[in-house]
Amino acid sequence: MTVSLDLAEVRQRRQAALANGYALLRVHAHGKRPVAENWQNGELPETLLNVTQKTANTGMSCRGRRVIDVDCDDPAVVDQIIAAAITYLPANPLVRRRPGSSRLALVYAADGEPGKLVAAGDKGKVEVLGKGQQLVVDGIHPSGVKLEWMQGRSPATVSADELPIASEAAIQSFLSACAPILRTSDPVTSQGNFPLRPERFASASLVSDLSGGLEVLHWFDLLAPTEKRNIVKACLDAIDNRQSDPRDRWLQILFAVGDASARGCPDAEQLALEWSKNGRGWTSNHDFDQAWNSFRRGKITVGTLLHLGQNGGVDLALWRPAIVQNPLPGNGIDACVQTPPTSAKSPASRGAISVANLPATPPKRKWLYGTYLVRGAVSLLVAPGARGKSTWLLAVAIACASGRAILGTRVFGGPLRVLYINAEDSTDELALRLRAAMQHHGLKDSDVAKLHVAGADCLSLTLLVANRGQPSLNITGWNDLIVQIDRVEPDIVLIDPLVALVGGVSLNDNSAAALMIGKFVSIAAERKIAVLIAHHAAKNREATSAEAAMGAASLVNLARICLSLEPLAEGDAGKVGLAPWDARSVFRIIGTKQNLSPPNATDDWVRLTSVDMLNAEPPIYPHGDSVAVVEKFIPNPTSAVFPAPVIAAALQAIGKASPPLSPFGRASGTSAAAVISAAIAPHLLGHASNANAKAVLDYLIRSGQVTVQPVLVPRPGRGPYTRNGLVLVGSRTSTGVP
Repeated sequence: MTVSLDLAEVRQRRQAALANGYALLRVHAHGKRPVAENWQNGELPETLLNVTQKTANTGMSCRGRRVIDVDCDDPAVVDQIIAAAITYLPANPLVRRRPGSSRLALVYAADGEPGKLVAAGDKGKVEVLGKGQQLVVDGIHPSGVKLEWMQGRSPATVSADELPIASEAAIQSFLSACAPILRTSDPVTSQGNFPLRPERFASASLVSDLSGGLEVLHWFDLLAPTEKRNIVKACLDAIDNRQSDPRDRWLQILFAVGDASARGCPDAEQLALEWSKNGRGWTSNHDFDQAWNSFRRGKITVGTLLHLGQNGGVDLALWRPAIVQNPLPGNGIDACVQTPPTSAKSPASRGAISVANLPATPPKRKWLYGTYLVRGAVSLLVAPGARGKSTWLLAVAIACASGRAILGTRVFGGPLRVLYINAEDSTDELALRLRAAMQHHGLKDSDVAKLHVAGADCLSLTLLVANRGQPSLNITGWNDLIVQIDRVEPDIVLIDPLVALVGGVSLNDNSAAALMIGKFVSIAAERKIAVLIAHHAAKNREATSAEAAMGAASLVNLARICLSLEPLAEGDAGKVGLAPWDARSVFRIIGTKQNLSPPNATDDWVRLTSVDMLNAEPPIYPHGDSVAVVEKFIPNPTSAVFPAPVIAAALQAIGKASPPLSPFGRASGTSAAAVISAAIAPHLLGHASNANAKAVLDYLIRSGQVTVQPVLVPRPGRGPYTRNGLVLVGSRTSTGVP
């Protein structure tokens, strides 16, 4: 009877193992052969979690691991090998077995990334798997039985960080102890060096299933020669060999380019030579010629090159022709090509469609937080440093997680699941600011149960790397991010700040910006989540313009929504009912792509304030921290924004002035700003700026207490002249003008 797996359970175990830090890969069902070509570092979660019956077995990359694979059918011999493991290797490894067999595998962490070792003899074989190998950790063995883990301890239940570390000295001692048990005189055999002969190279475990590339990449044969050359060059440019250039990988890529040459790619040998010379492991032209001429078709294909290039950030969709959906008859590879299944969405993905095929009632935009966050799209928040981006983002996080409009902005469908990632601050700092915001807004843990947070110390993400001077996606970093997203299953992902994720790659490069934001756009669309990313504004740019973002234009162009935090100017404070000295704590949120309006009372205003935390640690720290939080600010243009003594002093200065003060004069004796600032200074701790005085005067004029009228001003030795002056409303002061 054929045994099958519950695909939902397979997906859950893969999710758990990914979250535990293991690099996984798909393996053909009831077998040991990986599905993908370049599987050595594991596959992306989005690929792994698309489980099918044909790919239901799960493998674990042994890079950074030491797996003792005991291939021996004599139970007595296996007992002796286990005794040797107990003696020489650390305790508590993961133990994988299969029913009805004495064979087993012990999983440890490695000290570094060592390669494979083998001890073999008349009684069987012990392999020590490492970099370049994989172990099937979940699924059905070729014998038809289901693999098991002793005591329920498996990659799905035990973190990779908890694996005991087997040093290479301990491994050597263990293998030496196994030699007499297995009856071998050569206990340790390294399988890490590959000769130039392609048949030997292709049979090595490093490239176990590279010939499968053409099953999905047959479209390369349909490209024009120039396009073949362009895509081969793009892939080589994306594969970095300057820092690390192991010979086995060099041969793998060289033979993949050789296959491209056989398929009609012009200048393939020259492209491979130029790329090889840039590599750290470059030897000589003679060595290159020998390797190139040793290539024989059939073992490694151009699919390997395309896959590695895609991992490096090459967008294969730029070359892939639509004709792949109807393979040409007579092509020698047609027999192994599987035509992609047609789906209801396929017309949209192929190109333009008729208006008649559009839905009569288009789907509603799924707003989540005001008009700032929409499901399936990326929003970008751009503002200079120290303006309150992180504080506002944290308030957005607790608002959405609680479903409460704590800043006055509506939360649609809340409470929502939120993943907040701060790539600059530690988790302790994040906890302090989060607790302060919750305290200020009266929220308990149960109110924000759907909020998940990660500081820089517990989730370090690098999403871009430079390969040969060209930016590319860092697959490991994206894997880590996607694992978190799939574990939390959020409605909203908040990331702060973007610059901390780029790994030193310059965001002034449009291709780098397009790669990163484009990947975020894909994740948001595929998972139907909203992503909001905080980013710094560039110096010497208008902070509230769409071009304010530091870096290339692609950052803003690819984001659906671009937001900015605009501080309230002192001169505009009175328009929203504030004194100018309070303006610096208030800002509004605007959409830089569409909102260019001046400040007004209907804008979305928030105010920075502080919360005193009860976290003192006397005697060294007798006082708790004062932590900034944001709250809703409600403008009131008609309110009395200045203390009564300030108003009285200003009115007295205006009423006593002779001649009446000029609202525009610059002379110290007649300028309203200078005289009023001197009058109100004693009531403002001894200091008042001209901006303060102008704000007070603006309030007095708007409230009808002061008016501007023509006044007659005498001039000694000459006749009087008329100018505008400030006059108290209702006063009996003569203007001198009939």
